[in-house]
Amino acid sequence: MPDLGYDLTALETFSGQLNTVKKGLEESHSAIDSYDSDYGHGTVRDAMHHFESHWRDGRGHVEHTAGSLASMVTEAIKAYTKVDEDLAKQLTRKAGE
Repeated sequence: MPDLGYDLTALETFSGQLNTVKKGLEESHSAIDSYDSDYGHGTVRDAMHHFESHWRDGRGHVEHTAGSLASMVTEAIKAYTKVDEDLAKQLTRKAGE
């Protein structure tokens, strides 16, 4: 049976990246609004807001998924860390017998 192997640093990095994606998507709405005066003609501004409003549903799904995955990865890190700590305690106890 193979040994269980995992890279906590990689998992922590991945969780951070997922949270960055989620935050970036959350902030994208205000980014589109911040350029309103730069679009020039109102038709361009309206087209950008039309695009953003239709993109919102898909963006919301990606935001939710990224947040859920980040939470799952964080919980996995906690579980792996606890398994390591419990195993270390058992091994220390057995070595002291």
